[in-house]
Amino acid sequence: DARAVIEQVGARLNQMTGYDEIAQLKTKVINSEKAFLTSRERLRACKTAYDDAVGARATSQREINKLLQHQQTWDDKDVTRFAEQFRKEQMDEQAERSTKAECAQAEVEVEHRYNQLVDAIRARYHEEQLWSDKIRGASTYGTLALMLINVLLFISVQTIFEPRKREKLGQHVERLLNERSTAESAELRESMSVIQAALAQQQ
Repeated sequence: DARAVIEQVGARLNQMTGYDEIAQLKTKVINSEKAFLTSRERLRACKTAYDDAVGARATSQREINKLLQHQQTWDDKDVTRFAEQFRKEQMDEQAERSTKAECAQAEVEVEHRYNQLVDAIRARYHEEQLWSDKIRGASTYGTLALMLINVLLFISVQTIFEPRKREKLGQHVERLLNERSTAESAELRESMSVIQAALAQQQ
């Protein structure tokens, strides 16, 4: 499968260049961000529960204070109601303490997750800088290598191929000149033979 081959080549290239470490750090940043957002939502829910508990206890305390204001005229219903409100106020106080402790713990968790996120972002940024410097360095070395290859090719052409080319060209020209000289000599001999024959006939 061509796609699988491309993915394998890409993975191998990332491993060779060190980019796979950056990919892992990116994943770590994403996971740290999710954990931070989750902890922040939990803290928000804890604060809401704490505010509700404080409000409920305040309501219970107001009801108790109202009953205490006319304690001298209580009847059986008022006594029962006072006992119920007192128990409710105790439960509300317990809920207030519990949610307050949960809020404190959630705040610590948020701070911890935030520090983890900052550390992950910092590590990713640092690794990306190192990778970028490495790639720039490799690019510079690659450019220098290409320049060196071009210089070597130019020197090779001037010192090896050009002399051979000139030698072959000289041999070709010399051969053409020899062939032309031979042809001209043959034509001259033929012309001389014709002239000599003509002179012989005139005599």
